[in-house]
Amino acid sequence: MAGAVEALYIFDSQNSPILQHNWRHRPTASPQEYITSYISHPAPRPPLIYLSQLSPPTLLFNIVHNNLTFLSPVTSEVEPLLVLEFLHRIADVLEDYFGPPLIPSKIEGNYDIVAELLGEMCDDGLPANTEPNGLRDVVLPPSIMKKLLANVTLPSGSLDPFRAAPSTISTIPWRRANVKHNSNEMYLDLLETLHCTIAPSGRPIASRVTGTMLFTSRISGIPDMLLSIRTPTARGGGGVVLEAPVFHPCVRLSKWNAQPGQLSFVPPDGKFVLASYEVDMLPNFSPSTASQGFNPPVSVMTKLLQGTNSNEFEVRLTIPGSSPYCTVIPSQSAGSSAFARIAAQGAGATIPSQFLHGGPSTGSSSNPIMEDVSVRIPLPPHVRTVLNTRVSKGDFLHDTERNHIHWRLPNTAIVPGGSYTFKAEVVVKSGHEDGDDEEGKRSGKLLSNYDNNYNDGSSKAPSSGTATPAKEKEKDKKQPPSAQAIASMPRSVLLDFTIRGALLSGLKVDSLNIVGGKGIAESVKPYKGVKYISRAGDGSIEIRC
Repeated sequence: MAGAVEALYIFDSQNSPILQHNWRHRPTASPQEYITSYISHPAPRPPLIYLSQLSPPTLLFNIVHNNLTFLSPVTSEVEPLLVLEFLHRIADVLEDYFGPPLIPSKIEGNYDIVAELLGEMCDDGLPANTEPNGLRDVVLPPSIMKKLLANVTLPSGSLDPFRAAPSTISTIPWRRANVKHNSNEMYLDLLETLHCTIAPSGRPIASRVTGTMLFTSRISGIPDMLLSIRTPTARGGGGVVLEAPVFHPCVRLSKWNAQPGQLSFVPPDGKFVLASYEVDMLPNFSPSTASQGFNPPVSVMTKLLQGTNSNEFEVRLTIPGSSPYCTVIPSQSAGSSAFARIAAQGAGATIPSQFLHGGPSTGSSSNPIMEDVSVRIPLPPHVRTVLNTRVSKGDFLHDTERNHIHWRLPNTAIVPGGSYTFKAEVVVKSGHEDGDDEEGKRSGKLLSNYDNNYNDGSSKAPSSGTATPAKEKEKDKKQPPSAQAIASMPRSVLLDFTIRGALLSGLKVDSLNIVGGKGIAESVKPYKGVKYISRAGDGSIEIRC
């Protein structure tokens, strides 16, 4: 049978096998051969590796989750996304059952539950039940299993002491049966990440936003919900267009297709990803601003080849004075104003393991806050260190392993109209000569552009003869930078920031209501909350120098 998932191997950070599970025939190689073939490929490794040396030739699908490597060898033709998505589902289900983070000891201490889960999730190589809520009806989590074993005396001769009495199976695959909560509440967190590349001229080359709707449902019974978001169906309609939306299976696609912006669904119990989307930011501007394009809420300018020896550079950050994302909030101390410092939990991940409503936050849709503004400056490989560093605000660190400078502004210093600078002098490694590496040779092509800035626009060569006072004065001027100086300058600047209380795409939630369902008393009014967070991190904004 083609298109089947054949086996699963999980390895720890030391590449030692901790789990092997086969759904179909015997494996074509040992676990050690699979992990050795995987390691032999240099990082970053592709998610699909072709092993032609095995008989028969094998496709090795792989993902990495919390330093655990998941491998799935397949010997027949199969849809690649099916296997890769199934591996991600396995990682998500194991983390849901045993709690984040997923570490080897949690798998090794619960082999019986893992085996039951894998048997339910895949039937003879075909993915079946992969919804955590549906699996909890047939495979008891560890905590419930321990309580049953502690309080129930098993009859003698029981053939399966670990299987509990059958419970009511839900007719909705993604929702558990008989859900009950003392406090009914629902939360919606919208997280957007900006991916932007800006040319040295300041014009955006590409600018896209990837968004994720994170939903938390703790409501008894079977609630039927309706979420209304402001998403015009055509460009120029006054808002944004959600491109390539991906929905959880609980969303009724017929409702969305008939009325874009209306999400009707019966949610799973707990935390889940309701939808994800993309927005192209460049077309979403009127003709009057089309020439300006989209710019990040933080302006970044660089000056290269500064100083008498052309070996200094400067990076300047500016917060627009009328920025809608930056508002001064009075602090508790009298007569002072500052930004509340908030620990950005999960800010470095595309989808945080814990949703955002678990901790305090001062950012709101009526009062957005910008925080965690930082800049990374990658240095060329032949730059040894930086000297004479000067920073107007914040602190910085020179990461010698990656040869990056990481400059971070304190949240208390981020104010509308604020301007901050970082200056440094680069020092190249000893023995580095003009143009003796490939970077210097490539930079030599740019030398003529800088020469024009120092000859006053004249293309004539200086005449020979006795030097006049005017020519002597000309010699004292700064000389054109060499190819080595040009090659020692940063090529780009990477910007990070977090905005709490606003979305860069302008997306808005109009309403979130329970419109029907079963097992919900009319007197119950669930608490609901919506939060917006925009961010740029991990080099998602690149400003080229």
